[in-house]
Amino acid sequence: MSFDKISVTAKLTAYMRQFSDIPYAKDVAEAVDAQQTFDHLVRAHGLGPDDLLWYAPIFEVRYKSIAARLRASGIAQVLELASGLSLRGLAMTEENADLHYVESDLEALTVEKRALVAGLRHRHHLPDDGRHELATANALELPALWDATVGFRRDRPIAVVSEGLLQYLSSDELDQVARNVHALLDAFAPGGLWLTPDFSFQDEAVPVSERQRRFRAIVTGATDRQMYENAFADGAALQAFLAHQGFAGLQLRQLDEVPTLSSPAAVGLAPESVERLRSRLRLWLLSAKS
Repeated sequence: MSFDKISVTAKLTAYMRQFSDIPYAKDVAEAVDAQQTFDHLVRAHGLGPDDLLWYAPIFEVRYKSIAARLRASGIAQVLELASGLSLRGLAMTEENADLHYVESDLEALTVEKRALVAGLRHRHHLPDDGRHELATANALELPALWDATVGFRRDRPIAVVSEGLLQYLSSDELDQVARNVHALLDAFAPGGLWLTPDFSFQDEAVPVSERQRRFRAIVTGATDRQMYENAFADGAALQAFLAHQGFAGLQLRQLDEVPTLSSPAAVGLAPESVERLRSRLRLWLLSAKS
């Protein structure tokens, strides 16, 4: 199976998630040869493995906090934007027979991901009843998002998830995604949510440590985008943006939603090294105001 079209960042995320107990994370990392991608990046940028592995718990808690809040919401229709190689929808539809989950991304990645999921279903004897879907959709293009949600019931609310997307967008692109999400939530029954950990602030985006600078260099080289171009000046600026776009909601701490993490021990990190990040690892639960 060829996964040449899968982005470097998606493979790097898959590599980090394999150190956790996230369902199917190890299968995905093996299928896309994430180890080879990681080894190449380490060599090409003059890094040691420890310079990147400290990100593993961040990827784990981000994934798990979103899953925890989706469960708590009781919402049974979920659209994930730019889902990459995450299989949260596959895992959550296996545990919840009432859930309909659509993972969307650009065409090249979605084509490869369909082959990956088919292989996992065969290996693990997983039935396919249509409640977990993979859709081709650019988060910036609302018509494609309508197509991705065609199987959802309009008389029920939906949740929209964006994990690891917004920090790569320009300010104009962020505006467009926010408008698209609002339109989606508004088209379904009240009670829908936008869940994202992706908003960032300028005082946290810079300055950065040397290893953070190198990690961002890797991402910039893979995506041709500067991370955190749309970082907000402060919390007040973010609230003004959300109010302008018609959103209201809560800011939570990801670590408050996830009682245990498996990856710190797997990569040799002390628990306090993750705890120090508690205030910076946030999750927003947003509703659309009519």
